[in-house]
Amino acid sequence: MRIWAARLITVVLVVSLIACGRSAPEESLVVQQRSQLLARFTLPQLQDLPQVEIRTPQSRGAQVQKGPTVRSVLDAAHATGVATVRVIGRDPAQTLTLAELTDQVILDVTKRHTLKLAGTNLDLSRWVRDVTGLVVNP
Repeated sequence: MRIWAARLITVVLVVSLIACGRSAPEESLVVQQRSQLLARFTLPQLQDLPQVEIRTPQSRGAQVQKGPTVRSVLDAAHATGVATVRVIGRDPAQTLTLAELTDQVILDVTKRHTLKLAGTNLDLSRWVRDVTGLVVNP
């Protein structure tokens, strides 16, 4: 019961942090591990990471997505012991296992200058628009 309560508190804190931290032109991506803030990335910082292009035939829009892999973002944030990652954004949050975090799962930089979780083998229902947070081992 304590573990469940701690996880719930962590999720609530992350969502609150993300909601309070929004600013108009300079959105950021918050990376947390448990309750510790590991990093906050601006869009230009994420664009400085190695960019990957992936084919996404399941997409209703662009068939090619481009951005950093989720793993490269976690590496840049110095996340350790990653087993799962919770991706938080406008759509329902998604939890990905380490095995799912391939080089084909990225944070696509959209035309609106926001981030979108996308992946070649990731079902469209698991994509997350307007990503604002990654929580390691929630």
